[in-house]
Amino acid sequence: MKLVIGADVSKKKLNISEYDGKNHKLKVILNKNSDIERFLKKYDKGKKDLLFVMEATGIYHLQLANILYERGFLVSVVNPLIIKRYAEMKMLRAKTDKVDAKVIAQYGYEQDVKLFQPRSKKRQRIIKILKAIEDLTVSKNNYLNRLGALDKDPLKERSVEECFNKLISELNISIKRLEEELKNLINKHYLNEYSRLLSISGVGPKTAIIIIAFFGRFEDFKNSKQVVSYIGTNPSPKESGSSLRGRGRISQKGNSYLRKQLFMTSLSAMQHNNACRNMYERLSLKGKEHKVLRVAVLNKLVRQIFVVLKYDRKYDPNYEEKFTSFAYC
Repeated sequence: MKLVIGADVSKKKLNISEYDGKNHKLKVILNKNSDIERFLKKYDKGKKDLLFVMEATGIYHLQLANILYERGFLVSVVNPLIIKRYAEMKMLRAKTDKVDAKVIAQYGYEQDVKLFQPRSKKRQRIIKILKAIEDLTVSKNNYLNRLGALDKDPLKERSVEECFNKLISELNISIKRLEEELKNLINKHYLNEYSRLLSISGVGPKTAIIIIAFFGRFEDFKNSKQVVSYIGTNPSPKESGSSLRGRGRISQKGNSYLRKQLFMTSLSAMQHNNACRNMYERLSLKGKEHKVLRVAVLNKLVRQIFVVLKYDRKYDPNYEEKFTSFAYC
């Protein structure tokens, strides 16, 4: 690759480093379609020798990644944790947007990277509906809380109460309409995947839809460790030398929306999923903290989900018990 362009992406701007293996050329542009299109015009003729690299930053990188892909550029979207470790390996201490753009460009120049493939439009649509439902639900709960506070106010105003009730009713209608749209999309395009996911103890309808939207059938992942890293629940131990050890933490470098939703699912898995419950009890006896237990359960559940979808396996709730019994025969 003769030229790599590293982009540090934020909501409003893109810090860009053009790197040829020796020198960096830095530029800042707005993270807007028109500005991105204008910037790309100078590179249209040399697409074969050019690679764009960026970190996965929630939804903010998607606009740039999709534009590049549609225009025929080579694009790679890298896990931020990988870039962080690369910077540590290079002993780069400074942390600014310009430095980040340089690091991303150098990483893309020196390493073999996986090329970006956008999610299908159907899955992108599901993600947008899921997040819209979440936003509407947050708004509804805010109004419900205000109503609760108003109910305890001796000088409450009835017209305000009526206004809040009307807004809540309208939000409920919108949420129900979007949920129906989700149901139709799943039934039409992903019924087999949805049914397989629901067969896994502890996985409910919402979790099944989230997994389908973000992962499909895990076509972009070779193993469950990569999935756990993408979510951001992979362990990030702290060690120094041979004797000093700090408390291990999860990386939290992955997708925060997925992490939040799957943490809620882990509570159900602790109760209803045999393998997850057994792991929880075993680690609990060793004195592990509750947060550590939930992360372990979540990652265990992710491995089950991965195998069922990736390899088209039938879920067996007693698989581990059978395997253990066989091992001691």
